[in-house]
This record gives sequence, C-alpha cells and structure tokens, in this order.
Amino acid sequence: MTEKILKEKKTNNPDRLPVGKFFAWKARDVSVAAINIVFGFLMIFCTDTLGMPAALVGTLLMASKIFDGFTDLFAAYVIENTHTRLGKARPYEFCLIGVWICTFLIFCASPEWSLIAKSIWVCSMYTLVFSIFTTLVGAANTPYMIRAFGRRQVLVKVSSYGGIVTMVGAMAVSVSFPMVMAKMATSPAGWRQMIALYSIPLLLIGLLRLIFVKEVVETDSDTTEKIPVKQILKMLVSNRYIWVFAGMMGFFNVITNMNVAVYFFRYYIGNLSLMGVFQIFSIVMLLGMFFMPQLTKRFSTPTIIGGGAILSVIGYAIVFLAGTNLVLLAVGGLLAGLVTFPVSYLQILIIMDLCTFNEWKGVPRMEVTVSLGGNLFSKIGQGVGAGLLGILLGAAGYDGAAATQPDSAILMIRMLYSLIPGVGILLILLFARVLGNFSKRVPQMAKDIEERKKAANAAVAEFENSRKA
Repeated sequence: MTEKILKEKKTNNPDRLPVGKFFAWKARDVSVAAINIVFGFLMIFCTDTLGMPAALVGTLLMASKIFDGFTDLFAAYVIENTHTRLGKARPYEFCLIGVWICTFLIFCASPEWSLIAKSIWVCSMYTLVFSIFTTLVGAANTPYMIRAFGRRQVLVKVSSYGGIVTMVGAMAVSVSFPMVMAKMATSPAGWRQMIALYSIPLLLIGLLRLIFVKEVVETDSDTTEKIPVKQILKMLVSNRYIWVFAGMMGFFNVITNMNVAVYFFRYYIGNLSLMGVFQIFSIVMLLGMFFMPQLTKRFSTPTIIGGGAILSVIGYAIVFLAGTNLVLLAVGGLLAGLVTFPVSYLQILIIMDLCTFNEWKGVPRMEVTVSLGGNLFSKIGQGVGAGLLGILLGAAGYDGAAATQPDSAILMIRMLYSLIPGVGILLILLFARVLGNFSKRVPQMAKDIEERKKAANAAVAEFENSRKA
C-alpha cells in the first residue's frame, strides 16, 4: 500500500521529469554540440588541406558570422508569430536536416578548385549552416523548452542534468574526432568519409526531439494575435538587461569559438591525438552538474557564473605557465572550463527572468525576442572568435603548408590557448555582476505581477456580479 502511495505521489509530482522525454530532448542538443565541435576543425581543413591563407579563412568566417547575427532578427519575428498544429517552435526542428547536409557539403571542397571557388563554397555553406538553419533551430529552442516542460524547477533539472548528457555526447565526438582525423583526414577524400561517418548518425539522433517531444504547456504569450515588429524593437530598447546578457554571451562565444586547440596540440605539444585524450579529463567536471539544481536553490544563476569565471581565469593562467607539462595543462584546462557549464546550460533561467521583467513592464514576455539579444551577440562573438584565430595566426606568420611553424606563430598559438581567453573571462565576470544585481529584483517583480493578475481577476468578478445584480 505504501509503495502504491509513493508511486502515485511520484506520478503526480509537478516537478517530475520523465526519463524518456528527457533523453529525447537532449538528443538534439548532443547533435548541435557535435556541429560546433566539427566546425572547430574547419579552419585547419581550409589551411592545411585546401591550402587557403589563414587570414582569408578567418575573415570569411567572421563576415559570415556577423551576418548570421542579424538573421536572428528575422528568426525572432517569424517564430514569435508562428502558430501551427505542431506548435510554436517545434516545426523548426526540421532545420537540423539542412544543418547536417550543408556540414557534409562544406568538407566536400577540393584543393583543386581555384582560391575564389573555394572561398565562395566555404563561405556560402558556412552561412547556410549558421545564418539560416542553426539560427532557426537556436531561436526556437527557448520557447520550445518552456512549452515542453513549463515549471522552473523542471527546467533547472533539464538544463543541469541535461548538461551532463550533452557533455557526454559531445565528449564522445571531441575525444574520437581528433583520433579519427589523425588516421582518416590525410586527404580530401578522407575528410569526406570522416564527416559522413559522423553526420548520418548524429542527424538521426538529433531528430528524436522533433519526433517524441510535444509542446504541452501554454504560456501567457500564446496568442494568435501577431506581435508587430515595432513592439519587438521597442522592447529591445526598453529592456537594457537583455544587452547585458547579450554582452556576456558575446564574449563567451569569442572565447569558445577561437578553436585553437587543434593547432596547440599539433604544433606546440606535437601530438594531435593527445587533444582527444585531454577531453577525457573533462569528465571530472560532470560531477559538478549533479549539484547544479541544489546550487540554483541557494544562489542566483549570475552568481554561479561569476564563481565559475573566477576559477576559469585562474585555470587559463595555469595553462600559460604550464608550458608542455601535461599534468598542469590538464589541471588548468579543467579550471578554465568551469565557466562553460553555467553559461551554456543555465542561461534559460536568465532568459526567463528577463521575460518576467518584460511582463512587469506591461509588455508581452516574448521569449524568442528576449533570446534574440543573446543569440545575436553569440553569433557575432562566434564570428569574431573564428576571425581572430585566422587573422592573428596569419599576422604571426603561420603557414599551413609548412611542416614546422616560426616561433612567433607558436607563441601566438599559446596566447590564443590561454591568456587571450582569460581576458575575455574577466569581462564575463563584470557582466555577471550586473545581472546578479538584477536577479535580486526578480522575485519582487514576480510578486507584483501576481498581485496585478489577482486585482484584475477581482475587478472582472466584481463587474460580472454587478451585471447579474
């Protein structure tokens, strides 16, 4: 009898997270995380296999990413005003098919093509992947997640425990990819075969969310009335905290998209396969994700991000001082990565607080548009990160056709792997402090909103009673 009661309580628990739904949801995150890992090797494919100048590749990727950021404006407007039988955001999961097809095609470029042809092909495929398909998938993520799970504590579980699933899946790709690359990617044909080997299963895995996770929660913003562009722009101007959040996401993506690790292990450490081995050490950080739901009950998300940022700065300093000492590089790398988890997996909680601010100000919550600021600066940050890598390597004398690199290029690779991202983390810490002060006001805002709703409902009830009388 006791077991039956406990089972009923568990089933009726509003904060319960169904296991099957959870893994189906996170499957797409694993697929998208793998996309970013694969594109982390695009620069070296272009410089060392296609023979393109590093500065040119960096400039092309940066230009594409900056354009990519502004396509989010279009994506936000389209998704805010989407109402289909599948839901508001779920239909855009089909874009994942385009993401993986174009990912395969970009690595089909041939070194026999002219430099102009290679440049056009790489830039156009890269733009399709990130400016069109990934933009729509990313913009739809927050409203889809809110409508799939609803309650804040469930969202915390999905984000924190889900971060473990995403990291394990991403780790499988990041550990295996350099090892497979060392064996297969010795020719253009080898690159194509390797990308196909990853693309097909990761696409099928990514589609599990679309197939099995429905939008089941209605929100206050679910209305068939269109939200005009003017109102979206007005909200973006009035909610200044969106741009603080956007700045934090921008610098975070500059750091994470320089993708210098492959150069660091190939030319400074002298063993590319060790890059995959080092990824295994990051499994230690998974333990921290188990404590994230408890941490979010005691500390605000910006506070958690700030703590991770401080440890991350220390980690990057250790990495620079470590030289070729693998033990110190591993320790420094672990500390440096600690800021990644709260920024990547808890940002939805900041977005929800920003939506609460909108509602408190008397405008629609607009989850997609609130996400827009972060997405816009994330894309620009990704472009700047990719551009910096190519431009700074080129300026330091890097030559993809050379077996060895000059000392100036090696020093630049070391700085890009340690000191430069460390400076970016300090800026993230400043943005997190501003958001921390904002988060202290959110509970009172939510209370004010609830009191307004009660007053409005009471006024309606009084009016109805007066009509009946």
